[in-house]
Amino acid sequence: MGGEILNQDGSSPLRFYIVEDNAVIALDLSWRIEHLGHTVVGVAESADEAIPGILDTLPDCVLIDIMLRGDSDGIHVAEEITRRSPRPFAFLTAYSEAGIVERAGKTNPIAYLVKPVKDYDLLRVIKLVREATGEGPGSDQ
Repeated sequence: MGGEILNQDGSSPLRFYIVEDNAVIALDLSWRIEHLGHTVVGVAESADEAIPGILDTLPDCVLIDIMLRGDSDGIHVAEEITRRSPRPFAFLTAYSEAGIVERAGKTNPIAYLVKPVKDYDLLRVIKLVREATGEGPGSDQ
């Protein structure tokens, strides 16, 4: 483990990428993630900015707002990342419109987080990411 930084529970910090077009919400999420002992490796406001940023940083998990500025939405970001470099992601949303939820569900997110996001929501995502990557309870390791 030479020099590896660990959280209080002995686990390695996860690396998050945030895709959120509201700067206040993005800042709050960044603060919460870092307060919980994890790292934010990037923040993007649009799909056009997010996709190359995610592919460049290769985070452990991506938090994606469904409704983004620009021509593409967060569902498009999830589809592209799943196609090009699969990794766990969770959707952030203030919407529960049936069509949007159905379309988002087809991308297989690990979770949906309803805004405003709380620490317990992020702790649930952290647990799900660890399980999905074989680092947590319920994994085969």
